[in-house]
Amino acid sequence: MFANSNAALFRPHLAARIDSVTLMLFIAVVEEASIAKAAEREHLAPSAVSKRLADLEHMMKVPLLERHRRGVTLTTAGEAFLAHSRRILRDLSQLESEMSEFSSMSHGARGHVRAAANESALFGFFPDALGRFMREHPYVTVELQPDTSTGAVQKVREGAVEFGIFWGSQPVNGLKVMSCYVDRLVVVVPQDHPLAGQRNVRFVDLLDHPLILQEPYSSIQILTERLAVEAGRTLRSRIRVAGFDAVCRMAQAGLGIGIVPDYFVSDRAAAMQIAEVPLDEEWANRLHKLCVRDDEEMPTATRLLVEFLSR
Repeated sequence: MFANSNAALFRPHLAARIDSVTLMLFIAVVEEASIAKAAEREHLAPSAVSKRLADLEHMMKVPLLERHRRGVTLTTAGEAFLAHSRRILRDLSQLESEMSEFSSMSHGARGHVRAAANESALFGFFPDALGRFMREHPYVTVELQPDTSTGAVQKVREGAVEFGIFWGSQPVNGLKVMSCYVDRLVVVVPQDHPLAGQRNVRFVDLLDHPLILQEPYSSIQILTERLAVEAGRTLRSRIRVAGFDAVCRMAQAGLGIGIVPDYFVSDRAAAMQIAEVPLDEEWANRLHKLCVRDDEEMPTATRLLVEFLSR
């Protein structure tokens, strides 16, 4: 009985002392892994951010961060506090959005949506789709964060974004998943390459040539490594890069051949003096999916955008 009474007294006291600015600063420090970088991002003095964090930890009566010479990391308590902080700010954002709708019903939905997407979606699918959506909903703002497919799913799971777009066999337990769009993978090669001009090519034939490798956790890189192992072959490579534009530029420089989505090379192949060769593989047609958390109601703006993208 006594413990419950103490808890009842503690809750309003805590709620009255923690403000949304402190929560945003804590999240910024975690995302930047540095008090100095978070202070720069939020346009504050590092000493002010450090003081806020020290007061927060004193209030919580437990360390939330471990300080190191090169930055900060979360303690176990800090991981729990991060999840609650993101949830609280998300709920406040939803509250603001819904109140705006009540005060401006004639203007349509309002709100700020955070999303993470792999490079294929960010530069291929999203621009046109978002353009159509934002013309219909001029009072909705969207923040897009580039990431790998693995990273996009993880950000949804952690509550860092409202939804993510990904491709591949990502673990999605506890998330709601729906189809989004389809693109096709092709091989990009220099114009004078032996594969240039072929109508199509099998993946195993690529293994006879140096490949331009991509980020270790990118879906395409994970796929090519797995397929090479299944074929009993080893990937030959002289270079690893991040991003499809870099893959195309390395192919232009004659440093190897690479795999990219067709939309990324079709309009620039002639100008870059590279060629695209279709892949004769079923997996070359990629179904991209959209994931959201399955344990909460989405804000109106997020729900509208998710429904629009998954039609």
